[in-house]
Amino acid sequence: MGRSTLERVQSLAHDLIEAGNEHFRIAAQPARILFWLADTCGDCELVSSNWTDFTGQKAGDALGQGWLDVVMVQDRAQLLEALRLGVEAQQGVHLRYRLLLADGRACWVQHDAAARFLPSGKFNGLVGTITGESDAHAGGVALEQAAQQVFDFLNDIPMAAVAMGFDGSVVHCNQVMSALCKRNDAALLGQSWIDLHVSPECRAQVASLVDGNIAPSVLPAEIEYQIETRDGSRLFRWHLTLIRNFDGEPISIAMLGSDITQWRRMVDHLRLTAQVFDTSHEAMVITDRNNRIVSVNDAFTVLTGYSREDALGKNPSILQSGRHTSEFYQTMWKCIAEQGHWRGEVWDRRKDHSFYPKFLAISVIRDSNGEVSNYAAIFYDVTERKALEDKLDRLAHYDALTGLPNRMLLQDRLEQAIAVGERKNQKFALLFIDLDGFKLVNDRVGHPTGDEVLKAVAQRLQAVIRGMDTVARLGGDEFVIILADIRHAQDAGLVAEKVVDSLSEPYLVGAQTLALSASIGVSIYPNDVQKADELLRTADEAMYQAKHGGKRQVRFYGSVG
Repeated sequence: MGRSTLERVQSLAHDLIEAGNEHFRIAAQPARILFWLADTCGDCELVSSNWTDFTGQKAGDALGQGWLDVVMVQDRAQLLEALRLGVEAQQGVHLRYRLLLADGRACWVQHDAAARFLPSGKFNGLVGTITGESDAHAGGVALEQAAQQVFDFLNDIPMAAVAMGFDGSVVHCNQVMSALCKRNDAALLGQSWIDLHVSPECRAQVASLVDGNIAPSVLPAEIEYQIETRDGSRLFRWHLTLIRNFDGEPISIAMLGSDITQWRRMVDHLRLTAQVFDTSHEAMVITDRNNRIVSVNDAFTVLTGYSREDALGKNPSILQSGRHTSEFYQTMWKCIAEQGHWRGEVWDRRKDHSFYPKFLAISVIRDSNGEVSNYAAIFYDVTERKALEDKLDRLAHYDALTGLPNRMLLQDRLEQAIAVGERKNQKFALLFIDLDGFKLVNDRVGHPTGDEVLKAVAQRLQAVIRGMDTVARLGGDEFVIILADIRHAQDAGLVAEKVVDSLSEPYLVGAQTLALSASIGVSIYPNDVQKADELLRTADEAMYQAKHGGKRQVRFYGSVG
């Protein structure tokens, strides 16, 4: 079964290190170069194969903090502090300390540790080389011989490698690098690496490493920059370290690179999808081709309540709420099969059986043969967003004071009522209500008290109508009622009289008793008019007739029939 995309991305840095380790396995003994890999806590994950020959300690015993057993006791505290600072700052360190040799002697070593990162930019620990100092030049290794051993080392690895002098010129490149540049080794020597082979947009970044023709102090390090190859511009991840003699003097910069162009495109594609959402709250699930979960992230466990152990090997259907039909999921998977992705909102259920809405994006991941290898799902809780949407919708469609539908929603309800009336050949009535004397009351008792009166009016109107009817506030002291499905205009008249009687009852607000009445105009669909705006206009005209007729009255726009 193929690895998931997430696993392949996460292992990229480790794959590069493994490739580098092969190099150290080949050349470590003559040049006394050891290899060391640490995790994000600073604990050892891997040592090179010559570790045991050099220190006498088994490679397995070096893992974790076991490797510290071959460090001189007097140097351990300083070493641990330097590594701790390197991990916290996510940057490389260079230090000297004493390492115990297999024969029991102590040897000063140079330890160059660089920060390593995943293609996504996430810190992934440290990678380091440990070089034994000459201690009386054991083995008689001269500076030139040491450099040549390192160059031999570069030639034997399956990674692009180039050594650059502090003036920016190429002092060595391996066959992989020569093939990429489509030139032989000799043709590259002495050329300006930066001017001729680094992509223009990255030259300043690389040039800063050798500014002033002196050994840079920022190495070892891992950086990414593009180079010009026979196939065009390619993005490489480079492990940079200083090539030193055994007196610790730097002589050039070794750059080991792996082409991560395709990997970066893949990661950028996933990141682009993720950036649609708030990445700090997103959950991720990777499934195999059979849709069995192979990986989940921490956000998944926080959001769903399922631990990794709960989820691994399960079908994501464990999250289903039961609120969607089988047809819904059939349509979703058809879209995934045909288009390679699907996005939308679904209702899911947590482990504690609580329900929540989420935004879900599912993408197909294919192997090199174009076959489906995995599915990647990214989702996050949209409860707050939906609550905000509901709030905004309410503000847009409902009166803030009374909670009744406002003019915008009334217009929509009128259009719906007309559509139903036309389809079912039904009548409905529109009652336009205006309070009599409200302005005087408002002026006398103040607006806060007037607002309480309007709230009470809204409650009384809602108590009169049926559930199928609508009461809305147009603004000020004007209200509208839609009486759905009436048989005769007289039915609307009866309701209007009830409204007049209800609104004429005294209003007790605080310690004050207030008296009001109402005038109502009635328009009938389709007897009078058949358009929403016309219904409002004709009912409004009828209401003014009621006011001019003495108030506290009901008037119809047209004939009552």
